[in-house]
Amino acid sequence: MKVEYIKSMPFIYKFSKNDVERASFYANEKIYNRGSFIFLEGECGDDFYIIMSGFVEINRLENGRKFVLTTLHEGDFFGEMALFDEGEVRSANAEVLEKTTLLAINRQELLSFLESYPSITFQLLTTLIKRLRKTNEMIHDIAFLDVRSRIYKQILRLAEEHGLLLNEKLIINMRLTHQQLADMVGCTREMVTKVLTELQTENVINIIKKRIILLNPILLSDKVTNF
Repeated sequence: MKVEYIKSMPFIYKFSKNDVERASFYANEKIYNRGSFIFLEGECGDDFYIIMSGFVEINRLENGRKFVLTTLHEGDFFGEMALFDEGEVRSANAEVLEKTTLLAINRQELLSFLESYPSITFQLLTTLIKRLRKTNEMIHDIAFLDVRSRIYKQILRLAEEHGLLLNEKLIINMRLTHQQLADMVGCTREMVTKVLTELQTENVINIIKKRIILLNPILLSDKVTNF
């Protein structure tokens, strides 16, 4: 299963069979249950992770309050700072939102593999830059947007990252509690509940089994710019 999964990764498809088998030799498959932590902020860590299935939330605790940095799903990777910053501790928590299967690769083994394939290093750096831009955008939103606009924008962001088109409707393909959304935008659960209720009344979204369905993404986007 490891070999088949690694073959499916976008920047692996040009590898030979021997190369893929070599990459899979380095990877250890690990399974985590919902609510468990893969690592905690402040821990030492030398492993790089690739998500085979499930969802992982990267978050931090500040003064007893959780702030979500990003939510990752199948095909995403994390823990990359351990590759480029040897000896440093983890800068955030990695929390499992649903039962998740990972491929874990030790730092030294992955670095050895990357020496043969510098193009993968470029892919990693490209992803890191995208995540940095996303973090900067989130900081900007918290500083300059009101709470409603932050919630609207986060729903649109989740639709872009986890959206699934089904029967001409855009579904955010992950179960999302009001508290989780509140942690993503830095507000209270009560405020999220109020805004989601308003959006449902206006037929902008629908929510079924904790999954948000965007009925009118354009109107939701207009709401952000109108504030």
